[in-house]
Amino acid sequence: MNWSVTPKSLLLNALPVAAAVLVWWAATTYILVQPRIYPTPQGVFTELVRIFKNEGPIGEPYTHAAATLWRLTIAWGGGFVAATLLGVLAGRKKWVFDFFSYPVWIAMAVPSVVWVYIFLVVFGIEEMVPILALMILLAAPVFLGTAEGVRSTPKELLEMCDSYKIGTRQRLFHFYLPYIAPYMVANARVSFAYGIRIVLIAEVIGLPNGVGILVGYWSDSLYMAPIVAWGLLLMATGMIVDYCIFAPLQRRIRREAEPRPASKRQPSGNSRLKRA
Repeated sequence: MNWSVTPKSLLLNALPVAAAVLVWWAATTYILVQPRIYPTPQGVFTELVRIFKNEGPIGEPYTHAAATLWRLTIAWGGGFVAATLLGVLAGRKKWVFDFFSYPVWIAMAVPSVVWVYIFLVVFGIEEMVPILALMILLAAPVFLGTAEGVRSTPKELLEMCDSYKIGTRQRLFHFYLPYIAPYMVANARVSFAYGIRIVLIAEVIGLPNGVGILVGYWSDSLYMAPIVAWGLLLMATGMIVDYCIFAPLQRRIRREAEPRPASKRQPSGNSRLKRA
């Protein structure tokens, strides 16, 4: 199946967005005529221009955006690596999966704002507080997805590893990780998108900089246009990362997993001599 980007697919993707913007413009122009609370597309575009000009009420927007992206990258990367390695172990050892299953479900069930408050009480207002909270929240679904992927590894492959006495390190890098590569990419996509949503909560509660501080400032001012503008920018960031990194990885994994056609057999030397 071909999933390449074509002009037709781009048009189909753009049509719902254009329709949504049209409905948004009509509603805020003729029905919800309160620009401060219900911003028009023009008002949000004006705020986007201000952001790109690096103009903000409490510091430079670029500085706040860089702080948010740095925290998100560190938390996502650390949580993803730790949860993947632990998920591989849990997929092979049932007692490890049973030991971590309930804490993982608790981490997923408890709202992110509660985790941030817990870390604030325990560690105080520090830079690592939102990063640790993010790592816990992002690691939980990655752990479950990786463990399920390892548990689905064919028994024949494991029996082959046992018969050839393949070591743990070789099994990890040459068997488990290549086999669960589709699960890893899916986990990465979901956890990164999830991290974009919850990093702002941590910043609003416990840090003096970041996009979350700007969102909190405009929320207290009851001015929604900058909040929508930042939401669109964060959404665009997630889409760019997904399109430029995760989607190509997934396509490459899918291509390598597809069965390749058998090469045509070359005629042997004797057959060529007979034809001659």
